[in-house]
Amino acid sequence: MSLQKIRDNLKKFPTDPGIYMMKSRSGKILYVGKAKSIRHRVQSYFRPSAKPHGKTGLMLRHVEDVEYIVTSNVVEALVLENNLIKNHLPRYNIKLKDNGHYPYIKVTVGEPFPSLQIVRKVEKDNAKYFGPYIKPRVMRQTIKLLTKIFPIRTCELQLAEEGNKHRPCLDYHIKCCDAPCADYIDPLSYGVIVKHVVRFLSGDINQVVSDIRAKMELAAEKLNFELAAKYRDQISMVEDAVAKQNIDTPLNVDEDVIGIAYRDSEACVQVMMVRDGKLLDREHYFLTNVESGFKIEALTAFIQQYYENTSFIPQTIILPDTIEMPNTIENWLSERRGSRISIHIPQRGRKNQLVEMATKNARLILEQRDFNFVVADEEDSVLLGLQKLLGLPRLPQRIEGFDISNLGDRFTVASMVVMVNGEPEKSEYRHFKIRGVDGQNDYASMQEVITRRFGQSIAETRSPDLILIDGGKGQLNSAYQALKQLELAHVPIIGLAKRFERIYLPQQKDPIIISREDSTLHLIQRIRNEAHRFALHYHRKLRVKNLTHSILDDIPLVGKKRKKVLLRHFRSIDEIRNATIDKLLAVETINLQVAKNIQKHLSCM
Repeated sequence: MSLQKIRDNLKKFPTDPGIYMMKSRSGKILYVGKAKSIRHRVQSYFRPSAKPHGKTGLMLRHVEDVEYIVTSNVVEALVLENNLIKNHLPRYNIKLKDNGHYPYIKVTVGEPFPSLQIVRKVEKDNAKYFGPYIKPRVMRQTIKLLTKIFPIRTCELQLAEEGNKHRPCLDYHIKCCDAPCADYIDPLSYGVIVKHVVRFLSGDINQVVSDIRAKMELAAEKLNFELAAKYRDQISMVEDAVAKQNIDTPLNVDEDVIGIAYRDSEACVQVMMVRDGKLLDREHYFLTNVESGFKIEALTAFIQQYYENTSFIPQTIILPDTIEMPNTIENWLSERRGSRISIHIPQRGRKNQLVEMATKNARLILEQRDFNFVVADEEDSVLLGLQKLLGLPRLPQRIEGFDISNLGDRFTVASMVVMVNGEPEKSEYRHFKIRGVDGQNDYASMQEVITRRFGQSIAETRSPDLILIDGGKGQLNSAYQALKQLELAHVPIIGLAKRFERIYLPQQKDPIIISREDSTLHLIQRIRNEAHRFALHYHRKLRVKNLTHSILDDIPLVGKKRKKVLLRHFRSIDEIRNATIDKLLAVETINLQVAKNIQKHLSCM
C-alpha cells in the first residue's frame, strides 16, 4: 500500500481510544501502540510535515498497512497493548529484556497443602509467583528464612486434604515443615502458615507481625507460655530479617523507587523496593530498542511491562520523569492492586534523593557494562577478589571447570561443571567419553575435551569468564594449546594443582600462592572438587554398566526386551549361538532380520 493510500485510509479511522498495529507487506506486526484517539495518533506518523528519524523512520519504510482495535476506554487499550506486545514481540517496540532465566519463588496456593518451589517460568496455574530473583543466593536465603519462621513444605508431593500416609522427611524433624504429607497438620492450620508466607513475600511485613503478635497475646492469656514464646521468636526473626536495610524515612510506607539511565539504543532501569520504610531489595533491568529523544516512551514501556508481571504493586511509585498517560496508568495499576496507588515525580526532598540514588546506580551499571564489568555487592566480593587476583577483564560470573577420570587405560571420561555467580548451574553440566586417545594420557584427554567443548561456535553457548582445569602445569598447557588452536587464547584459563593447592596460569613459570584460609581459594576448590565428583560419578556409572554388559547388547535390533526374551527362551548365550534360524524365529518378537543379525554376530564370537 502506498503512503498516500495509507493517509487516505486514516480519514476513516475512529477517534475512539484503542490500539493500532503497524504491519509489513507480509502481514507481520512491526509495532503496537495505544492511543486516546486512534486517528489522531496514527495520523501523527504520516503527516507530510512529519520527518521521522531513527527507529521510527526505519519502521515506517516497512509499513504497508495499519490496523486498529477500538476499546471502551484507555485502560483497556493499555492492557490490550501489553498482551499484543507479549504475544507478537513486534520488532520496533521497546522491550524489557527477558528475565526467563532468573528464578521465581512459586507458592502453589491452589492445592490443599501448598508448597514453596523454585521455578524459572511463570505459568497461568493459579499459583502465586514472586520474583524474578536476580541473585539466586538471595532467593535461597529467603526460602531458608521462611521455612525457619513458617514451616511450609518445599517438596512437590501431590497431597489430598486427608488420607496422606507418606513418611515425614528430614524437614519435619528439623522443624522446617509440619508434615502435611503424614496428616500431622490440618488444612486450616496449614492455610494460616501459607497466608503468612504470601504476605511476607509480598512485602506486607506489618500485617504478618500483627497477626503473629495477636496469636502470642492470646497464647499468653491462656497461660500457654511455651507457645507464646514460639510466636515471640517468630516476630523477632521477621523483624530481624527486614531491619538490616533501613533507609532514612520517618514513614511506614510501601514504595517502588525507579531510576533510569540511557545509552545509545538501550537503557538500564533500577527498581528500589521500599517496604514499611525499609529498603528490602533492588533489581536492575535493561531495555532495548530505545530511541534517542523518546525517553518518555521508554519509561512508559518499562512501567507497563514491569507491573504487568510483578506480584506486588506498592501504594506509591516514584519516577524520575513523566510518562505517557499518567492518569490512565495510575488507574490501571490501582485496578491491579485493588486499592488506590499514586505516581509521584518529586522535585526535591526525600523522594527526590531516592530517585537520584536509583538513577545513579542505573548509570553506574551502564558505565561499567561498557567495560564488561558487573557492579559487585557483598555477595560478589569473592568473585571480585578472584577477578583482582587473576587480573581478569570482567567479573567471573560464569566459570567452567574440567576434570579427567580414568582407571588405567579404560573408561577415560571427562566432566564439565558450570558455576554462575558462584552457584552450580547443573542443567549445563556435561559428560565426555574420551574417543581419540589411546591408553592413559591425561594431557591428550584434556586437549580433546577442550577442543570438543569449544570447537563448535562459541556463539551457540555463552563464553565462560574463566576456565578452571583440575591439574597442574601439564593439564593447563594442554588445555591452553587447544584454545590457541581454536583462536580462543583470550579466554582466561587457570589450573589448580591438588597437592599444594597452587594456581597456575598459562605462560607463567611461577604459580600464584594464596592462603588456604582465603575465601577466593575456597571458591576455586569448590569448583575443582565439583568437577572431580561429577567425572568420578560418570566413570563409576560406566564401570557398573560394563559389569552388566552382555554380548547381546552389541547385536543390531536387539534391545533390552528382546535380550530378556532370548535369555528366558534359550537360558544361555551358547544355546542362542547354536540355535538355527527356525528356532530363533520361534521366539516371540524375533523376525528374520533379527535372527540373521544374531547368527552373524554370535558366529564371530
